[in-house]
Amino acid sequence: ADGPLADGLRATGAEVFCQPVQDVVDLPLVEPLPEADWVAVTSANTVRSLGRRGVRLPDDARVAAVGAATARALEAAGYVVDLIPEGESSGRALAAAFPDGPGRVLIPGSKLSSPTLADGLRAKGWEVDVVPVYTMSPLDSVPDEAIRAWRSGQFDVVVVTSGSVGRAFAALFGWRDDVRVVAFGEPSRRALDAAGVSVAATAATQDVAGLVEAIGGILES
Repeated sequence: ADGPLADGLRATGAEVFCQPVQDVVDLPLVEPLPEADWVAVTSANTVRSLGRRGVRLPDDARVAAVGAATARALEAAGYVVDLIPEGESSGRALAAAFPDGPGRVLIPGSKLSSPTLADGLRAKGWEVDVVPVYTMSPLDSVPDEAIRAWRSGQFDVVVVTSGSVGRAFAALFGWRDDVRVVAFGEPSRRALDAAGVSVAATAATQDVAGLVEAIGGILES
């Protein structure tokens, strides 16, 4: 959806067209959430999904966020964030930044999430509870305006923010050889690679600065 990321690109002079291609679907929860020493949160959608149900993270747990956007969502919901990995925002980076166990870590998040974070934490001696709180459902259709704009060749770049976004975009729009694809981080790039999509650049950090650098690099080349 339109918001700070798009506004940051516009501030550089880019024309930005935002089109959601999937919906967040909340999943049933067994309350309360399991007690834990740490909670690892991998998306702002997790925070919003729990907030819609009035569900709070365990009171005494320390909180880790996968990146700055997730940390902002947590802080806006009243949590103190104790750990954010430097560089890329990914489960791999968050696992690497975690201290060694023992103890218990709760990972609430998307049903579609990769097991990379949970596997990495178990390798460091933590017991891990993975609790799906939402999933992503691709839209059945998008406005005709969006389809016409895409087919008429108005775009230089398409930014893919997650693997599920890439899959939904492919189904709704299809890829064009004359539009370069930018992945918003390594997890998105790996999903696109697996789907056989040529990725022109990958944002080194999941924020406006990382995205501007990635796009600028391919447009200047």
